[in-house]
Amino acid sequence: MGAQYYWIEHGHPVALLGYIAALEGNAPAPALAGRLARETGLPRAAFETVRLHADLDDGHSADLDRLVGRLPLDPAQRSLVGVSALHTVTVLAELFDRIATAPTPTGERP
Repeated sequence: MGAQYYWIEHGHPVALLGYIAALEGNAPAPALAGRLARETGLPRAAFETVRLHADLDDGHSADLDRLVGRLPLDPAQRSLVGVSALHTVTVLAELFDRIATAPTPTGERP
């Protein structure tokens, strides 16, 4: 979130739309929350937000695409939205890579 705060404060608040687009456009699979709980050994409640997002996300991506398409963004603002989205996807990929390669409670890797 640090990058988002920075871009909102020093660029333009529209940057947050890139973050939101990356998350809404890539909703988790319904089974992901359970899998993350099994593979990490953490309680299912730790992944409740992931489960809810998978259940509730239907159609949000299209709504956001329409909204962004109607906004009168200048080239710098469009670029900022794109940079924010790419940064978000990169950070998410790194997070899931760390989860996938972290030792489980038994000391084994998933």
